[in-house]
Amino acid sequence: MRVPSALYAPMGEARTVLEASVRSNFPLEEIDGSLRVTTHCLYPSNGLVRVTFRGGVDQMIASDEGEALGEALAAGIELPEPSRILGPFIRSRGLSLRSGVILTGKFPTDAAPVALAHVANTAKEAAYWLYEHGGVKRRRDFRALLAAFLNENFREQVTEAKILGASHKLHKFANVISFANGRRLIIDAVSKDPSSINARLVANFDVRAVKDPTIEQRIVYDDYETWTAADLTLLQMGATVVPFSRSREVVKRLADEAARAA
Repeated sequence: MRVPSALYAPMGEARTVLEASVRSNFPLEEIDGSLRVTTHCLYPSNGLVRVTFRGGVDQMIASDEGEALGEALAAGIELPEPSRILGPFIRSRGLSLRSGVILTGKFPTDAAPVALAHVANTAKEAAYWLYEHGGVKRRRDFRALLAAFLNENFREQVTEAKILGASHKLHKFANVISFANGRRLIIDAVSKDPSSINARLVANFDVRAVKDPTIEQRIVYDDYETWTAADLTLLQMGATVVPFSRSREVVKRLADEAARAA
């Protein structure tokens, strides 16, 4: 879920202006020609709210890049028509909702701190509002939710792939994100049953044993269910384990790092 490209403009000298306004208080990073600020606001999952700025030295647009809605969907909230459900809530706060993205209109660059606070608080409130007003599935298909998130954010970059392990056996992974620099990021979902745990442990352990510096691995488990410490410790032998509620944040960070790697 991203702001429509027609709203983008090169940041140019705006970076200097924005950095002067917010860097002293919040981490700021440049992502694909935009500037993203990580705030102190928390989503229901305890993930930090991030606000992205695009524009020029005189005017900017700020957005949540669809993360508030993504928080709800990742939690298994049923939203058959998210724009219709969430739209009035967002508009009542003076912002717009386009393709699931909360965003401002154009504003003077020196008003960035005000826009930052407004978008961050609205995104946080929107996520909590969706938790309260959406329907939560008692049983969710977290594998499908994870795949939907990856396909939405990485499109043609994410595919099913077979990767050779140290035993010279090919292992199949449903979600492998590939980058132009040759890096690959394996996001492997595991179900809470012995056969799935064993299969994903063996596959990840064998690939990890190759020690290929261009491959990064994560095993995602559904923390909506109760897992034993023993099972999670076992999976950790194959790859770093990540709870599904934190997977969006973790995958985006790893993807950013992989894309920038030499």
